[in-house]
Amino acid sequence: MSSDSQAETPPIRKRIPNAERTATTRAKLIEATIQTLYELGYHQTSTVIVAKRAGVSRGAMLHHFPTKADLIVATAEHIRRMRRALHKQRLSPFETPKGKFLALVDILWEAMLSPSGVARLEIMLSTRSDPELAKRIEDINDEIDRSHKDRTWRLGADMGLDEGRHRETFDAFVQLYAAAGRGLAIDALREHSRTGANRSIELLKAFQKQMIDEMLADID
Repeated sequence: MSSDSQAETPPIRKRIPNAERTATTRAKLIEATIQTLYELGYHQTSTVIVAKRAGVSRGAMLHHFPTKADLIVATAEHIRRMRRALHKQRLSPFETPKGKFLALVDILWEAMLSPSGVARLEIMLSTRSDPELAKRIEDINDEIDRSHKDRTWRLGADMGLDEGRHRETFDAFVQLYAAAGRGLAIDALREHSRTGANRSIELLKAFQKQMIDEMLADID
């Protein structure tokens, strides 16, 4: 019998490791959650809709995230990692601590206007009406606030600022620009308010530069 008449041996399918399949499924679900929060808001985001958008079975969804709160918390943690990676990427071109510090407001604004930024706002606002979620998200937000202030202060210390004289004001500014960014991002969801929100960000940056210049002059 000729070789042409013999049945071809089917290719061996490479088995994907369980850990890789798990990570891929979770990533699909979290990305679908971000997009759903961005497009529909928190209250219209459900595990059923997210599973459908992710192309994942209902059973697989419940295996990874038994409740909506579990899914939202995992999404909030993922957005936190995304935000940190964005900061690292955007700050890398700047060679001086002052340059990095002055770039922070622009980086925050970019993040706030992105789908993940809007999704995070939806999550934060949802805690007022979702007691099950509130405590878990509060813990995440408290840690984000602490670590953000600590990382930003390291830039201040690298500029030669004194912790006793300048740290309190530095921390207050971090809270100010984060809160202002959140509020302006909500305002910017209205198309006609976007221009005004951008101008407000520029005003905030002007204040930031004036503040750091005055602090640096104080140590000369």
